[in-house]
Amino acid sequence: MTEKEITKSPAAVAPPVNKEENTKEDHPIPEYLKSVYDRRYFHPFLSKIFDDEWLAGPGTFFYTGQLTKTVTNEIIEGDDVLQLGIASGNFERAIASKMNSKGKYHIEDISPDHGEAVMPRISPWLNAAVKERDFTIESDLRYDVVIGYFVLHELPDVRKKALLKRAFNALKPAGKMIFIDYDRPKRFHPLKYPVKMFNRLFEPFAESLWYNEIQDFAPKTDKLIWAKKTFFGNMYQCVIAQKR
Repeated sequence: MTEKEITKSPAAVAPPVNKEENTKEDHPIPEYLKSVYDRRYFHPFLSKIFDDEWLAGPGTFFYTGQLTKTVTNEIIEGDDVLQLGIASGNFERAIASKMNSKGKYHIEDISPDHGEAVMPRISPWLNAAVKERDFTIESDLRYDVVIGYFVLHELPDVRKKALLKRAFNALKPAGKMIFIDYDRPKRFHPLKYPVKMFNRLFEPFAESLWYNEIQDFAPKTDKLIWAKKTFFGNMYQCVIAQKR
């Protein structure tokens, strides 16, 4: 047989994988977002700056890695995960990497610019999708894990309650909610009052978490088992609620 008569078998072709497209539900933007966070979340350039890792680290006094790991430790491959609100830095990349393209990773945020900023961080993973919507509005989808990473402190109390209700209703049986957010620092914490003044200037809904537990905003039910852990002299908290 001559060299010309030898034919190579065609290379094996991997089966196609359908990546979920980003979706938009056209929910109206709440007035408090326009008045308090307009530049941060609805300006393409500023959204990218505030989302970058260079700001996420100093913004949490370099506790970002530990707080992120606290969440990823609660997730296993194959979980269906809902994240309410887009985080800054590499948080989404860490979650997607832990899931390893298994299960569903849905992220909801009402800011289109915020959604565009997060896309490069999750684009390598085929199970990740961003939904442009008001994340306090109910959906028929159910998840093993619902995450709120530094989102509650940006919400008025009435919307904190709406978010906790949505998170609870989105859980599958035995699912869990995970919230990372600010807490009330210990009495003699050296940063307590500088942080308090910063919040009053730029984060007007954050101080509510100093005087209320996250559990206080949740639906009153005996179907949740609550656990709480604090970091950096009570500056930050991780609250996990497991559904019975």
